[in-house]
Order: sequence, then C-alpha cells, then structure tokens
Amino acid sequence: MRSQSRRRWIKDEENNHAADIQALPSLVDGRTRLGCRRCRSQQSDRFCHSAATSNMFEVEAAKIETAKGKAQDARGFADDMLKDHGRAGSMLADAAREDGIALPTAIDDEHSKKLEALRQSDASILDQAYLSTQVTAHEEAVTLFADYAQKGPDGALKRAAQKILPDLRMHLTRIQGLASK
Repeated sequence: MRSQSRRRWIKDEENNHAADIQALPSLVDGRTRLGCRRCRSQQSDRFCHSAATSNMFEVEAAKIETAKGKAQDARGFADDMLKDHGRAGSMLADAAREDGIALPTAIDDEHSKKLEALRQSDASILDQAYLSTQVTAHEEAVTLFADYAQKGPDGALKRAAQKILPDLRMHLTRIQGLASK
C-alpha cells in the first residue's frame, strides 16, 4: 500500500512539474514580448529624436544659407532643402503621431551650437561652412534612416523612413559633389 501511495505521489509530482515546464515558454514568451515592445518603443523614440533634430537643423541651416550665402549652387541646394525637408518633417510628424511617439519641438544643444557657428561665419566662408555641415548632416541622416528602415519595428515610422531615405541619399550625393568643387 505504501509503495502504491509513493508511486502515486511521484506520478503527481511528475505531472505537476510537466505542467510547470509546459507553462514556462508562455511565461518567458510573454516577458520577451513585453521586453521587445519596450525595446521597439525606445528604438522608435531614439530614431524620432535624432531624425526630427537633424531635420530641424537642416532646415535652419538652409535658412541661414539662403539669407546670407553668396554662391548660387549652395543657395540653390539650401532652397531645395527647405522644400524637401519641410515635406520630410511633415511626413515624420504624421508617422510619429500615428505610432504614438512624441517628437522634440526644439533643436538640441549640439545642433544649436553648429547653427550659431554658421550664423557667426564670415561671409567669405559661409557657403563652404554650410556645405561642410550638410555633408556631415546628410551622412548621419542616411545612416540613421537606412538603419531604421531596415531594422526598425513595423509601423508608420518605418514606412516614412523608407520613403524619405531615397531623397536623403540623393541629397548626400548632390552635397558631396558641391562640397568637392
């Protein structure tokens, strides 16, 4: 009798452990999904902050160039940046709103200092200084948007990054040509 009770107890314990083991993947999966959602949100937040800040910087830099620049090719590029980045900014804002991500409303300190340096540039070097900042800004933007377009979570922001990326690549090619003159 005792051995029969013991066998039943062992069988019950095995069943209990089997149920625990079967439940484990759903517990881990639930935590992993929650963690992934959190990671995706952080990735989207970082992308939005960087993309919006970069876009605002490029628009403000273009305004400085169109107001004070002398070289026609640099001014022409700046005019195009005002139009293209105006559209890109609207597209980014719409996508961020759809995905529930808040965009920054002001330029960060790093970009503010670069804008101030452009404003203070001597007229003789303003065009070249503008072109130089635009090469760097567009290299960084292409990297940012390409990475998010490929690895970002599905949603409106990823689709926007995919739509904006070809224009950024075109801007980069164009600005590299202008800067090398």
